Amino acid sequence: MNLHPLTRPLCTPRVSFLLLSGGVGARAEHHEPKQFYKLAGHPMVAHSLIAAVRSPHVAEVLINAPEGFEERTQQLMEAYCGRLPFQVVPAGATRQESCAALAAAASHDVVVLHEAARPFINPEMLSDLIACEAENAGYCHAIAFSMCRIDTETRQVRRGVSRDRVFDIQLPQKFDRATLQKAHVAARNTGAVYNEDSVMVVEMTGQPVQALEGFSRNRKVTTPEDFVIAQEMMKGFHSNRKAAAHD
Repeated sequence: MNLHPLTRPLCTPRVSFLLLSGGVGARAEHHEPKQFYKLAGHPMVAHSLIAAVRSPHVAEVLINAPEGFEERTQQLMEAYCGRLPFQVVPAGATRQESCAALAAAASHDVVVLHEAARPFINPEMLSDLIACEAENAGYCHAIAFSMCRIDTETRQVRRGVSRDRVFDIQLPQKFDRATLQKAHVAARNTGAVYNEDSVMVVEMTGQPVQALEGFSRNRKVTTPEDFVIAQEMMKGFHSNRKAAAHD
């Protein structure tokens, strides 16, 4: 089967795809927000859109736009979403605010949260996540390097951290929308700050989040070095995707 990136498989969609794309990527040291950086001929954010469009479960896409890039984001969505409904939502001052805005604008009870800085997503990752029986779930990947705790004042090593109990939190994540919104309201009311949502849901609502086995290839592009690594990884990623599309 040979699918064009904008081809929609036949299925009854039931999920809102929330795509965090409101950051300016200061750590990436790029001349514009990193989501517009070209990877394998497409803006970085487009790789997530292609996966969403090719997923039979996604009913709509909601995306943040960095301030000053609203029109460009709109044009990009028109180019890549095809007939899939989408909405451009203004970014908040923080990631947390941006996520809350996306969840509030969603139309479906189940939402999948992803971020533009993770371009190695594919429809299979979405299908497995959505098929998980747990209402709230996300990918977590084993950390392959040694860690320790450091006294931030003295800069002295205090003790080691076991890799058996610590994992890299990856996106995408799936949530019951009402639960996710409840967590955001509780965090805002208590002044709690989070840089991702699975821990926030657990701590703010007490609801469980199922950890699914993550992927080493599901890298987040953050630093200038990551752009070089992502370009090389994308070569193999696209080769595998083309082969799968012709099976």
